[in-house]
Amino acid sequence: MLELVKALCNKDIYDSVGNIPVTAFDKEPKRIVEAIISAQDTYNKDLQISEIETLFYSSNSSLTKAQEDSYKLLFAKIKQSDDINIDVAKDAMQSLWRQEVGRKVSELGFSLMEGQVLSLDPLAKLVDDYASGFVTDASPFSGIDLDPQNLIKSLDIQTKWAFNVSSLAEKVSGVSAGHFVVIGSRPETGKTSSHASFAMGPNGWIEQGATVHVLCNEEPPNRVAMRYLSSATNQSQDQLAEGESKINGEWKKERLFIDRIEEEDGIDGIEAHLKEHRPDILVIDMLDKVTLPSSVASGSIPQHEKLREVYRRTRDLATRYSCSIFGYSQLSADAEGRVNLNLSMMENSRTGKASEADLMILIGKYAMIEGASENDPRRVFNIAKNKISGWHGQINVMLDGRVARYDD
Repeated sequence: MLELVKALCNKDIYDSVGNIPVTAFDKEPKRIVEAIISAQDTYNKDLQISEIETLFYSSNSSLTKAQEDSYKLLFAKIKQSDDINIDVAKDAMQSLWRQEVGRKVSELGFSLMEGQVLSLDPLAKLVDDYASGFVTDASPFSGIDLDPQNLIKSLDIQTKWAFNVSSLAEKVSGVSAGHFVVIGSRPETGKTSSHASFAMGPNGWIEQGATVHVLCNEEPPNRVAMRYLSSATNQSQDQLAEGESKINGEWKKERLFIDRIEEEDGIDGIEAHLKEHRPDILVIDMLDKVTLPSSVASGSIPQHEKLREVYRRTRDLATRYSCSIFGYSQLSADAEGRVNLNLSMMENSRTGKASEADLMILIGKYAMIEGASENDPRRVFNIAKNKISGWHGQINVMLDGRVARYDD
C-alpha cells in the first residue's frame, strides 16, 4: 500500500490511474494521499515525498506531538518503500476500486436487510459514482481492416462448412466459426435426420474435413449415432442390423463425437466440452432442454427468460470458442401440418431465440393425408432469419427417413 502512495508522486503514474478511491486507504495514509492529490492538481509535475511532507505539515498545524511523530515515521517508511512501475500501479488501483465498491455494496446490503434503507436508488448512485474508477485509459477496440480487397476476402470465411443440399447451398452457402444456427420443427419432422444428413451425407461436413460433435438430450445417443451411420452408408437401420450391407470407408467416425447431455451438465458442461475438445461444429439436440446453473435459473424466472439466457450463452460460446453451433428447437402446435412457418411459431421465447441466431431454418412438413399408409417425404426449409447471405424464403426438399438423408 505504501508503495502505491509513493508512486502517486510520479506525474505519469498519477495521470494513468484515473480516479483514486481515497476512502480505500487506511486513516493515516489516506490523509497523505489527499495531500498528494492536492499537490498534483496544483503543481502538475513529479513530486518528491519530502515535498509532500512539507506541504502536509503546513496544512495540518494542529497535529498533536504524538500524531506528528506517527506521521514522521509513516513518511520515513514511504521514502524507504520500493518503486513500482506504471502497470503495477494501475493494477493495484483497480484492485482498490473493486475492494472499495465491494465494501460499500456490503454496507448498503446490510442497511437494506435492516430496513434502514428502503430504496435501491443509493445502489444505483453508488454504481454511477464509482464506475469511472474501473475504466482503463486504453481503448479495448482495435478496429477491423478496412482495405477493400481484405474485406472481400473476409467474406470467404462465411462459407467454410457448406450445406450438402444444393438448393439450400444456393441460398445459404454455408457457415463458419462463430456462427450460431437455430433449426426448429415439430416432432417427427426430421430434425435429427437433418444434422445427420448435413454431417454424414455425401459431401457433408465430415467429408469436408470438419470435426463434428453432437450432444443430445432427447433421443438416446446410440439411436442418434445409428441415424448418422445410416446417412453415411445410405443403408436403413434394418439393413444395418440384419447385416445386409457392408460398412466401408464412408463411416468416418474419427471426426465424429456423440454423447448425451445430462440435466446436471447444462450449459456449463457444454462450455467445458468446447474448451477441452474445440470441435469445428457442435450440434445440440435439443437446445431448449439445456439447463442453466442453479444460481441463474431460480424458480421465479419465467421460462421464456430462461430460454433467452440459454440461447444468449450459446451464441457467446460459438464466438468464444470459434465453433459453428447448431441448436435445435421445438415449434409450437401452430406449426403442426404446415409448411409456411415463421418466427412466431417458435415455442417459448420467440424473440429471445431469434435475436441470438445468425441463421434460422424452420422445417415444415405436410399434413398426413387421411388413409395414406406413410408420411409425405416432402419437407420445406423456411429461412426465417439469415444474417449470413441475407436471403429469406422457402426451399423445397425431400427427406428419405429410412437413411436419414435430405436431398432436392
